[in-house]
Amino acid sequence: MLRFLSFAVLAFLLSSCAMIDGGKASFDFGKASFSFFKTYASAKKDFERGRIMEARATVLAMDKSREDYAQARKLLQRKIEPARIRLLNHYTTIAKQAESQGEPYTAMQEYEQASTFSLKPKALLKKRQEMELQFRQIRMNALLKVRREEDSEWLAHQDDFEPPKGVSAKDEVFRREHEKFQDALEERSDLAYSEAKRFLRKGYPAVAYMEIESHLRLEPDSQSGKELKSEIKAALPKGLVIPSFNAGKSSATSKRVVLPKSVTAKQIKALMKKGDWLTAKRYALVYRREGGKSASKLLKQIQTSLAADAEAKFNRGTFFYRREDLDRAIQYWSEAVALMPENTEYVEALRRAQQLNDRLELLRQSGESEPVKPTEQEK
Repeated sequence: MLRFLSFAVLAFLLSSCAMIDGGKASFDFGKASFSFFKTYASAKKDFERGRIMEARATVLAMDKSREDYAQARKLLQRKIEPARIRLLNHYTTIAKQAESQGEPYTAMQEYEQASTFSLKPKALLKKRQEMELQFRQIRMNALLKVRREEDSEWLAHQDDFEPPKGVSAKDEVFRREHEKFQDALEERSDLAYSEAKRFLRKGYPAVAYMEIESHLRLEPDSQSGKELKSEIKAALPKGLVIPSFNAGKSSATSKRVVLPKSVTAKQIKALMKKGDWLTAKRYALVYRREGGKSASKLLKQIQTSLAADAEAKFNRGTFFYRREDLDRAIQYWSEAVALMPENTEYVEALRRAQQLNDRLELLRQSGESEPVKPTEQEK
């Protein structure tokens, strides 16, 4: 049955788009482009859903011989094009404001948004790249500063467990403490190396550099570390500068989650029963650090339930998104991201939904009759 339908569709395409030339049938794939799917109704539907550029492309691709062609062109001139210019001006203005206020990450996002509505996006994409470089530089500087300070503290305590005068040089207690410290130092170095490889593979060479620098600071003779450092430096974006500041005490303060000094399995299970998975996870980590009985098992249960809860919320959000209920979709997707912020699928879905919601709200507020002028880039 499937093969028959496929054949029927193909036959329809060939018969509808074939051209007779001297008794020979030929098929012009370039001009066909499924133009019979390009209708006024589909363009109007895209426009009403905030898919402005899709609506524009549909109208421009329409066959001029169609009965609804004139109606579609009127839609383009009176609604689609003014909406496109309005959105372009809006996102460009926000991007410039963010840039002037020293917020390159926001500016980067807004320049990217603006470029999607521009007919000449080259200049906007160039600004986006500039903002991305600035934001990456700020992130790299901050991460390196913290890591250099942390490593400096670790290295400063390397000799703390040398037996003092009056204690045997072979004292077992001091020897054991020294071994524990060295094991922790080695574990920190190994983790930095593996994280450097991971971040490089994921396309974050600046963060990878912070990790490999830490690894080599703790293990200067690491040949594999030196080789990986060279690979990472070659992958760094052009224009990114490795800061040369020295490690020192940071004056910055940050908000920290206040955790209890001691927790019990009963407290954790009570939180699990309430479905407060994030707090339960934080408590379970404290419980494990204290050597609590079956702590790893509890953590595994929490993580499994947390992931299941996040997936359920994400699926619920998807259900409402398909019903075009953006507000409820954003609500559920926000909850999913709060539970699992490391899930890129959840984060990206939420980001796109919020962008679309903002776009529709902007169009509603602006009004269809509001006059708009093209930006300087499009004149």
